[in-house]
Amino acid sequence: MSSSTSASPAYDWRTITALNTVSTLAQIGQFGIVYVMVPVWLALQGLSAAQLGFFAASLWMGQMPGLGLAPWLSRHWGARTVVVAGLACSVVALLGIAWVPVASLPWPAYLACGLLAGLGMGLRWVGLEPWLYRIAPAHARGRLVGFHETLIAAAPVVAPAIAAWVGVQGHTLLWVGVGFTVSALLPLAFARTPPAEEAHHVNSWPQSARAAWPHRIFRQGLLIALCGGMLESAVVGLFAVFAGDRGFDAQNIAHLLTSFGLGGLLLQYPVGWMADHWGMRAAGAIAAAGTVVAAALLALLPGVPVAYATMFVLGGLITAFLTLALIAATKTPTPDMAWNVSSLSIAYSLSAVVGPVVAGGAMTATASAALMGFTAVVAAVMVVLLLKK
Repeated sequence: MSSSTSASPAYDWRTITALNTVSTLAQIGQFGIVYVMVPVWLALQGLSAAQLGFFAASLWMGQMPGLGLAPWLSRHWGARTVVVAGLACSVVALLGIAWVPVASLPWPAYLACGLLAGLGMGLRWVGLEPWLYRIAPAHARGRLVGFHETLIAAAPVVAPAIAAWVGVQGHTLLWVGVGFTVSALLPLAFARTPPAEEAHHVNSWPQSARAAWPHRIFRQGLLIALCGGMLESAVVGLFAVFAGDRGFDAQNIAHLLTSFGLGGLLLQYPVGWMADHWGMRAAGAIAAAGTVVAAALLALLPGVPVAYATMFVLGGLITAFLTLALIAATKTPTPDMAWNVSSLSIAYSLSAVVGPVVAGGAMTATASAALMGFTAVVAAVMVVLLLKK
């Protein structure tokens, strides 16, 4: 086949642009508002560290059925419908979070909303990303993953900045989340319908697992996903309690989270470059070692401006773990990319359920500094295991 005949499906830049825009807008509403700022909002409602830990866990627990079902649903409903369903779940969840205090329901009602929001995130995540990566030029997939993750890393920057502007009290922040999530439908309408599903979708999960497991890059991605999920969910879900005990008010916490998100936005391409040039093991070990240092500094520092710089670095490194896992999924030489993305995403989300529960319990039993102790220990374990392989 000549290059002229293959260029059209391989370089469908209208759809690539549209899907990147969908992810950017949806990530602000589904992740930036729900995962990053709603825990701050709930802390102001009086929830404890343990309760916030369970809420953060419910978000990641809810993701898992979405991540697991999305490839099957995409085959039967179409990827576009799956993405729409995911956005709708998150909108309903945000409305429910706003309604719980009005209806005077007990705090576990937030967990149902968290599960639904996580389901919406999982459906949109795996409904969209394999669609995007399959139509991308094969030689540029690694760079596209880095670029895509940079775009969606804007969410932890934009959401806290909006929260600092509109305030965390009241329901305005939740309506902002609804607005961004719904707005993602507009660019989705400009994405061309993906081609007929490839034959590899008939493979069973055991067949796909047997094809992926022998590859070292997949195993490294799995380790990074398992440790990275625990770290991101624990730090994002419980940071409000940690910072509050150090004298930061809600607005300053939002500014710190903005710095965290800005690091995630700006440091993904360098991490992707390291993965391309030095390999997954080296990139993962460097990011994990840096996480140990940043967590130790935050645990020792009082409420001083140095904390903002440390949060910038920590945000970039923790966000990099998901980027590295997805790079591993797209570079694993198997025919079933959708399975690779889905399985590593499930591993990331499964471990993310554990992170805030364990860290939240440790904080309740000891002190809020246990959050950074947990972060440093998990990252150190990652360094050791990566260097052993």
